[in-house]
Amino acid sequence: MRQSLTVALCLCFLGLAARPAAAQVPPDQLAKPWTTAQITFGPIYLAPTFELKDVGIDNNVLNDEVNPKSDLTGTLAMRTLAGIHLGGDRLVFQVQQNNAYIWYRRYRSERSIDGTLNFVLELRTAMFRPWVRWDKTKSSQRQGYEIDERAERKTPTFDFGLDFTAPFRIGASATMRRARLRFADTEEYDGTNLSEALDSNSDAYTGFLRYAFSEYTDFIVGVDYSRDRFTKSPLRDNDSENYYAGVSIKTGTVFTGSATVGFRNQSHLVSTVPNYRGLTANVGMGILPNEFFRFEVNATRDMQYTYQELYPFMIEEGASASMTNRFAEHFDAVYSARWRRLSYNETINGLTSPHSDRTVVLGLGAGYYVGGGSGTRLGLLFEHTQRVSPIAGRSFTNNRISSNYRFSF
Repeated sequence: MRQSLTVALCLCFLGLAARPAAAQVPPDQLAKPWTTAQITFGPIYLAPTFELKDVGIDNNVLNDEVNPKSDLTGTLAMRTLAGIHLGGDRLVFQVQQNNAYIWYRRYRSERSIDGTLNFVLELRTAMFRPWVRWDKTKSSQRQGYEIDERAERKTPTFDFGLDFTAPFRIGASATMRRARLRFADTEEYDGTNLSEALDSNSDAYTGFLRYAFSEYTDFIVGVDYSRDRFTKSPLRDNDSENYYAGVSIKTGTVFTGSATVGFRNQSHLVSTVPNYRGLTANVGMGILPNEFFRFEVNATRDMQYTYQELYPFMIEEGASASMTNRFAEHFDAVYSARWRRLSYNETINGLTSPHSDRTVVLGLGAGYYVGGGSGTRLGLLFEHTQRVSPIAGRSFTNNRISSNYRFSF
């Protein structure tokens, strides 16, 4: 039986509407998706997955503090992973497409068709490993914890890099990333046009050194340099460096994931705009002792861009944990908790106006595997969400019950 575990934790990796460029990690050279693909033709592999998810009642569709509105909702999603590997795993080309139709029965304005297309090409050799990636996402779903509007946006991204392995367990990586964020011109939230506030171009350059403790575990130290330019809000234009160190554990062991701690030094091009200088953290670790149990913890801290024109940035801090226990051949249970705080302090004119929003999400779910296999799962999930804010209209409570049906072929 192939390893298959439900991961309840997903929001931890959702960014806000705009954020500083993140460190670009090379594709995992140990990943071999063709070994678990459902369909193979020689070196060609195909892994389609269909999912009917989030089918249930959302009792606060608009995150309204005063007059919550309920509706029946559901999402029909399809994921297709296709690729070819030549020379064993020496040359790998992979395409992944994700499409989702998000449906609400009464509130048609909340409906959307979202999609992501991703290409990866990498050459794996013993010493050099160049790679290139292209990604384009169109989405209208809430992104992060600040903007409650389901705002349409597009985020094309291109990045490439070279990973080098030297003797004595030493290696290095260098990458370049170019990304754009474009909201639809008519998208507004809380009286602010999101395109005017957040549309941006970002160039990021990353370099880091690593030392291999073992085949799977690396100690890394690196620096990211980014140039963020806002097409309609030039006061926010800035350059920043993030210096960091940590560990990275590849897939294939009981422990997997990465953890880094760093320091960001941001400088706005307009000298009167306050800068951010402070700690950063990015932790995503999992424990997988066997195919029946999974425990994950995540934590993050960094500056993020806000739609609020009064502030040049905010500080986002968060932590989350999830546990999946497949206690029988056909059944599993999922427990999750997430916490997020958004802190606002210095205004764009150099004054202070501090406040913070806190969000807590608690989840409990269960799943049934049809036939005892790992491909088809029927799930049920209950989530309780509460946001507390000193700003009028920002606090809300939501209870959501949804079901999920996942089919892999």
